Amino acid sequence: MNISRRNFLIGGAAFASLGAFGGNRFKRAAAGFKAGGRPRLRFGVLSDIHILRIGADEKMSGSGNNLTFKHALEWFRSQGIDAVVIAGDMADKGMDENLMAVADAWYSVFPDDKHPDGRRVEKVFVTGNHDWVAHKWGGFAAKQYPDEAERIKHILQADMAGWWDKAFHEAYTPIYAKKIKGYAFIGAHWDGVHAGNGSNDQPFGLIEGYMAKNGKSIDPALPFFYVQHPHPKDTCYGPWAWGHDAGIVTKTLSAYQNAIAFSGHSHYSLTDERSIWQGAFTSVGTGTLHYIGTPSAERYPMGFENTGSSDWTMNARKLMKKIDIKDCRQGMLWSVYDDCITVRRREFLSDLDIGEDWVMPLPAAESRPFAFAEHAKRLRAPEFPKGAKPSVSELNVKNRGGKSKDGKESIPSEKKPAFKVTVPAVTPDDRARLFALEFVAKTADGKSQIKFVLPEGFSHSLKHGKAQSRQVCYFRKDELGVGGVCFTVTPMNCFGARGKPISAEVKA
Repeated sequence: MNISRRNFLIGGAAFASLGAFGGNRFKRAAAGFKAGGRPRLRFGVLSDIHILRIGADEKMSGSGNNLTFKHALEWFRSQGIDAVVIAGDMADKGMDENLMAVADAWYSVFPDDKHPDGRRVEKVFVTGNHDWVAHKWGGFAAKQYPDEAERIKHILQADMAGWWDKAFHEAYTPIYAKKIKGYAFIGAHWDGVHAGNGSNDQPFGLIEGYMAKNGKSIDPALPFFYVQHPHPKDTCYGPWAWGHDAGIVTKTLSAYQNAIAFSGHSHYSLTDERSIWQGAFTSVGTGTLHYIGTPSAERYPMGFENTGSSDWTMNARKLMKKIDIKDCRQGMLWSVYDDCITVRRREFLSDLDIGEDWVMPLPAAESRPFAFAEHAKRLRAPEFPKGAKPSVSELNVKNRGGKSKDGKESIPSEKKPAFKVTVPAVTPDDRARLFALEFVAKTADGKSQIKFVLPEGFSHSLKHGKAQSRQVCYFRKDELGVGGVCFTVTPMNCFGARGKPISAEVKA
């Protein structure tokens, strides 16, 4: 396969080749988005695709095959993209077969890195922890290849540069830059030097020296794009977010208000409006093509009633099964105009958009509409339909049950009398999206039990059936106080804005 490397740039040479970005400004500005113009640049964004194999005759929804990835690429192709960003965790087990299945999907859609009409499509891919260390987990590689000499031949970590070149026909370097239609993209791979210890937490400190050497070349009037696997610390989702880095990236990029950082790792849903953060720069969580991560860490230590929690005893006592997180595969389409950037969020199993487009004004200094405080002001609290009330029924409910890691302690799964509280779907509204439900059971003796539920369909389009379903929560009678019970349910959006509560009473 004859693959051109004409636009692939690495290290300090990248910015030398890019030159002063001001020299790349277009002499004649095109009409912007507001005037119905065409974008200067359009690219797809994915993360955590976690591919194991070529799908062949499998279903697209199957776990680990490359068919959803291929489908996403085909949709990007239909949108006329100039590039595709992948923010890490491509090869699920860090094996050669995984990475070659990624390449198989890519070149089946973009042969020789080109559209059918010959226009070039750039790859902006970076590695994540799975690409480097997942072959060790559970002794995966050793089980696949008991012979050590043979095993080494198939582990990406043993020769990442060689496998990267074989898969994508590009050189591998820890940090690199590409120029795409006049815009800079900087990619930082997972720290392969320290990956040998199996660590799941890397600082991503190379950007500090890299920008000290090359940052002055960047035109502050143009956005530039930075890609790594974990979230820059204390940016998108907030300080509670699982899987952020050590903070060096946040400190470094804070000197560049035109920087836009992409990151994954947490698998958090793009329907959470905290996926985009604007402070000194812009940081964006990229969703996942694998399974959706639940934001249980936000409600430490309990999590939600239908997610996990930080303590096995809490999980064992919960009365709800964990929410389905494997039926949603997300990505984004970014369009860069002279006056703004638009971001379209997409789910690739339903082929539905999963929220209103984000629109960011340009230049970056013009405003910061996605600073959390500003973004929260534009959103509304979700509301139940007028006249809605919870319905309450009595039944026997099993807790999950469980054991400690050492197996010395256990909590049995037992059926006991309980109340089932059911509420209707909230009124569908993209600016008043339901993110959590607070269920309160208050007994006549003044005691209260509070539980939070992550709604079914929280990661889907509001047009999806799951987002229109009724929601439930359970309360065992032995966890409540004495006397009659008043159940109150309050809908909340991702920023905590609370809609009007609805209530129902059960007499003693």
